Amino acid sequence: MAFTEGVNSPMTRRRLLGTIGAAGSLGLSGCSSRNVILGNAADASGTTIQFWTLFSGGDGATMKSIVSRFNEERPLGDVRIDRQRIPWDDYYTKLYTALVADKGPDIAIMHQALMGRFRRMLVPYNPYLSDSAADKYVATLWDRMRFDGDQLSLPLDAHPIGMYYNRSLFEEAGLDPDSPPSNFREFKRACDAVTEKTDAHAFAPTPYLDPIGMLRTFIAFDEQRGGELFTDDMTRVTFDDQAGMGTAQLFGEITGKYGWDIPNTSENRADIAFQDDNLAMTMNGTWYAAVLESLDGFDWSMFKPFVAPGKKRDITQSGSHTVILPRNPYRDREKTQTAVRAAEWITQKNPVWGTRAGHLPAAKDALNSKALRDSSLWPKSLSKFFEMASDDQLAYLPRTPFNVNNSSTWGFFPDIYAHNVSPRAGMQRGATSIQRLINDVD
Repeated sequence: MAFTEGVNSPMTRRRLLGTIGAAGSLGLSGCSSRNVILGNAADASGTTIQFWTLFSGGDGATMKSIVSRFNEERPLGDVRIDRQRIPWDDYYTKLYTALVADKGPDIAIMHQALMGRFRRMLVPYNPYLSDSAADKYVATLWDRMRFDGDQLSLPLDAHPIGMYYNRSLFEEAGLDPDSPPSNFREFKRACDAVTEKTDAHAFAPTPYLDPIGMLRTFIAFDEQRGGELFTDDMTRVTFDDQAGMGTAQLFGEITGKYGWDIPNTSENRADIAFQDDNLAMTMNGTWYAAVLESLDGFDWSMFKPFVAPGKKRDITQSGSHTVILPRNPYRDREKTQTAVRAAEWITQKNPVWGTRAGHLPAAKDALNSKALRDSSLWPKSLSKFFEMASDDQLAYLPRTPFNVNNSSTWGFFPDIYAHNVSPRAGMQRGATSIQRLINDVD
């Protein structure tokens, strides 16, 4: 089985520490926290399932409400969930340390991008799942959680990136907000109209102007152009090919030749501009919809971001939150079975993860629920994210032998955007440094 290799083996420790050392800078889905550990009180009687999460802000409040409902309704009888929210910066380090010491929680949240690195410390769900469990989830998301035949997690959601736009600025620029761009020619025309007819900037590839946000957009556009980050065997960098160089060139032209934005990568500058009606379009994940919906009077929508120049296919970058079953030799089979039932309930029975947090639920019941379909987010964003997930148009970060999510690894993207380096020189610098990371892995 995939989880039987000792977690203290040199390869496992080296690779996992390489992953968790920069966990605070992953930026995988916009969820972050610097608060103390919080939890839900659990009864001394009955069965208590320990559940670790890293959600804060709106995500954290929503997950807290989900756990509270479980503890109030008792769908599994005399079973309660004790939710422990660990600060984002510390989460994967603490989880790794706990698993090494055989003191892990019963279930825990994990980003899909990190599952491959923790897989030897996880218990496969296969022997414990309810009948027809696979049929309860969107097939493309369910399949993402399989490793060598083992179902190593249950998908909670997908959080692809889409193109968010200000409808009022579209109207001011003479554009039809109900007919957003579907290709680069239309996208360029829209951006040019905004810059010519309004006082706003037209487009920023991420509201945060951070390396990981830039990476998300780069992956979306690069894959649309037929490119990939690495070879299939993860031994060689390929993002510096013609497709990737074209995307890097676009990053430089946005703040240069086209003048759609300014070459300034100050933290969150574009986020502030977008919310203040000073930026017409930006790309971000599902979570951004809930943020925008909370703004009084802000008229926004989202469209599928299939607008890369030289596009060959329709695809966007995505990630997923999942619920894992950590290895714990002190947990008996009965409690493991109960933990699995709790994980199924969390992932399957809570459309609020979409209606309030803005993510695309992975479970079909939640996706088809009246609550989700009647929510304000369904027509604006979730329906389009659902279509992309159903059509297998989601490109996930590859399971690399090094920490692909380290923010500093991709710092050349903001440098290209800010004109601190030319697109070619920046890409060469990035390809060289990342190839070295690959070569350094034993």
